[in-house]
Amino acid sequence: MLGVLAGLALMAGGVVGFWQSAAAFDERFAVIVAARDLPAGHLLAVGDTEPALVLPGAVPHLAWSDDASQALEGFALAYPTQAGSLITAQMLAEPVAAPFGDRLEVHVPIDASLAPAGVFEGDLVLLVDPGAPSTAHSRGRARQVIDTLRIESLAGTALRLFAPPAEWVHWRTLPARLGGPPMVLPVPLGGDAAELAAELDAVWADQHRQAAASGSLLGADWSSAARPGLLEAIVAVDATLSPSGIAQGDLALLVDPGVPLEEASGGRPRSVLRSVRLDHYRDGQLGIWAEPVEWVWWRSLPQRLGAAPMLLRVAPGTDVEQAAAELNRAWRAEWEQRQ
Repeated sequence: MLGVLAGLALMAGGVVGFWQSAAAFDERFAVIVAARDLPAGHLLAVGDTEPALVLPGAVPHLAWSDDASQALEGFALAYPTQAGSLITAQMLAEPVAAPFGDRLEVHVPIDASLAPAGVFEGDLVLLVDPGAPSTAHSRGRARQVIDTLRIESLAGTALRLFAPPAEWVHWRTLPARLGGPPMVLPVPLGGDAAELAAELDAVWADQHRQAAASGSLLGADWSSAARPGLLEAIVAVDATLSPSGIAQGDLALLVDPGVPLEEASGGRPRSVLRSVRLDHYRDGQLGIWAEPVEWVWWRSLPQRLGAAPMLLRVAPGTDVEQAAAELNRAWRAEWEQRQ
């Protein structure tokens, strides 16, 4: 009996030693595998992959290490992949390089007249319904933003997209439904696409209502001044600095009305911002056709000043720069004296 017990103890020790030795020489390493069954054309995202341990001999080619999951996000699978299958570079491709699975290629013509500098791959743009003017038989519709998208691929003057059948039909029929190519407007670097879209929609809706109700707010020549790439801004102005009146065609100084000293900000003196020719002016409304960056400046001006900008008529023959400098000195001196 003692001999049998001794033999069993010796066997147990051998098994423990074997597993300890095996663990010490375990050369398995972590790789990336599919966490579930994935169809062809699927864009990899968080949760689609997971790490797994494999032996070197089980991987006949270079595999992605387990810390590469985030780097694989956004790539498309070229063919179906079963759960647990190794993810390799040969299985991946850029999603815009070719159609995958049920994705079909479609080219959507675009109107880039709102972007005088052009649009390029990688740009974030607002996709704009060009709208339709009012007629005797139809009220038309206002121009409006219908989508925000990143331009991944361009084919000449058309967007190049890959979409599943239902979405493909949407893009394929979009120009016909709009009555023309959709317009694109790049979002300025660091700009808020949603905020810009809301501002534009409000402006376009208001302009459409005004045009439908009584024609142009600023006269018959306002609409004829439109040019490709220009946006329209109508800014309320304060003409109290011109008691003798101000009229379309006048040259005027655009003036920051300043902020009283009593304000928490410490106030600021009145000052000249720039000179402007009143090509489109009526009843305290100044119309400006401008490129997108300047359009944003005009649209945000009353908010930034905290009040409507003021207009001061400049008499013919006046040295505008000298007059502006003298006014600025006088207004600052008055402001400092009050302070």
